[in-house]
Amino acid sequence: MNKGITTNFFPGGNTSKGFYSYYKYLPYKTDKVFIIKGGPGTGKSTLMKKIGQQINKQGYDLELHWCSSDNNSLDGIVIQELGITFLDGTSPHMIDPVNPGAVEEIINLGEFWDSNFLRTHSEEIIKTNNRIKHKFKQVYNYLKAGGIIFNDWSNYYKEALDINKTNQVFKDIIEDLPCPDSLLKYKPGRHLFASAITPAGIINYLDNITENINTRYIISGEPGCGRGGLLKKIADHYSQHNYFVLYLYSPLKPENPEAVVIPKISRALITSNPLNQPLENRQNDIKISMLNCLKQDVLKLYQQEISEGKTLFTDIIKKAVTNLKQAKSHHDEIEKYYISAMDFSKTEELREKLIQEIF
Repeated sequence: MNKGITTNFFPGGNTSKGFYSYYKYLPYKTDKVFIIKGGPGTGKSTLMKKIGQQINKQGYDLELHWCSSDNNSLDGIVIQELGITFLDGTSPHMIDPVNPGAVEEIINLGEFWDSNFLRTHSEEIIKTNNRIKHKFKQVYNYLKAGGIIFNDWSNYYKEALDINKTNQVFKDIIEDLPCPDSLLKYKPGRHLFASAITPAGIINYLDNITENINTRYIISGEPGCGRGGLLKKIADHYSQHNYFVLYLYSPLKPENPEAVVIPKISRALITSNPLNQPLENRQNDIKISMLNCLKQDVLKLYQQEISEGKTLFTDIIKKAVTNLKQAKSHHDEIEKYYISAMDFSKTEELREKLIQEIF
């Protein structure tokens, strides 16, 4: 039996607006949601990985939703064909059942730890948690500053933009796309991240997410060229005609789409930008540059400011990543206490029970 397809996402991100969550869109086409509670190092991610691997080997497609603050750790998995979602219900994405028992079920891994052991180390755990909070405060201060610099950088290009040329590029893209064949009827989309700022740097899964898409429009250019607005306009147009659209947002500016995917017509539009490089070169990719839409005489006026802005922006993102690494290092320290306190044989018994329940 062939393995199913695996697709990777981030349901939340470390952004210029702090931790930003699209977590409510993680469960998709599912009627059974398992919410896993427990501390760091209690095996929430490992449990989901093992269940996902076992189901994937049975030929079922699998969605892996990764944690932006620990890119090797899972926040959730989705198996649409079985109508099942598993997700981490702990901070910073606290989740509680809306329809307990009927739809959601809580899995409490805290039942398998030694509370006495954890209490003897409570002082160290509390101190380390406070250090983590301070590190994340620094991370989000840097990213907030990065967002401001990004906006300034964008404004120079907005001023240099030739609107007539831009509109023509947008018109050419729209005319090349298949016309919607449905009547006006709104279809809700799904909203997630393909990219994230993580302790390992910027990671993106755009190539993986669009692996089975026939044609990708890769729109390159600088911030402020209006690409995000174009993506939203096209995506909303198809949504209004009863097409499902997957919206994928910028890891820095979480309300701005960096890509949209329209599976029914097998098309994706992707903004090529400093935060999602490199992208694979594919035979059917259509590459579009917005640089020809810029007035060079206007840009020349701001060359120094643009250069300084780019350098400062890069440095700030690096500082944010450094602090994320340090936060993760502290988090790993706390995990050691919980790992020592856990009876993982009970977790394995639970995994086997859940697999039997699924099948």
